[in-house]
Amino acid sequence: MDIVKGNMGWIEVIVGPMFSGKSEELIRRLRRAEIARQRVQIFKPLIDQRYAKNEIVSHSGLEIRSDNVGTATEVLHRVEPRTEVVGIDEAQFLGEELITVCMKLADMGKRVIVSGLDTDFMGRPFEPMPRLLAVAEEITKLLAICVRCGNPAVNTQRLVASEDLIVVGAQGMYEARCRRCFEPHLAHEKIEAEKETEEKVRAVSG
Repeated sequence: MDIVKGNMGWIEVIVGPMFSGKSEELIRRLRRAEIARQRVQIFKPLIDQRYAKNEIVSHSGLEIRSDNVGTATEVLHRVEPRTEVVGIDEAQFLGEELITVCMKLADMGKRVIVSGLDTDFMGRPFEPMPRLLAVAEEITKLLAICVRCGNPAVNTQRLVASEDLIVVGAQGMYEARCRRCFEPHLAHEKIEAEKETEEKVRAVSG
């Protein structure tokens, strides 16, 4: 955003499915802020330990130092008064307080850059991200490439047998799918198939 004048804060949100380059775009913006000699603080959820403990790492291998937090409120408490830019990755894991925290930071004159999933493994809105989009000044919606057909992909396909809302994983557990190739009930079908297999095994062994 080049039109902002004076000491005014704002919120930028980067959303899309897994493998769409959200973390990569977040890192790009934060590095540009650092090059501009702005004071930057970066956070990610404690639950996300996929690639590194104290770094945001994109699927393509880009990385930038970050601090771990358990909740969005913790971000607010740890941001220093002189900080000018606040980056938050995988924000969908930080709970309902995310909107209030981002609004407060922006009201304090800080540029807040947030990335995260806007839909879950069923293709449903992944709260609280949709509500954050409603109060953001700038929204970037990224697309991935469908691994099945090569079309633009807006969905994150879960490949493992779990219906929990949050299952942290990467390649092998998830893949990008387009609207046509997306199977929202695949995880449930895998659970049912596993149950059926277990019942057959018990019947044979019994």
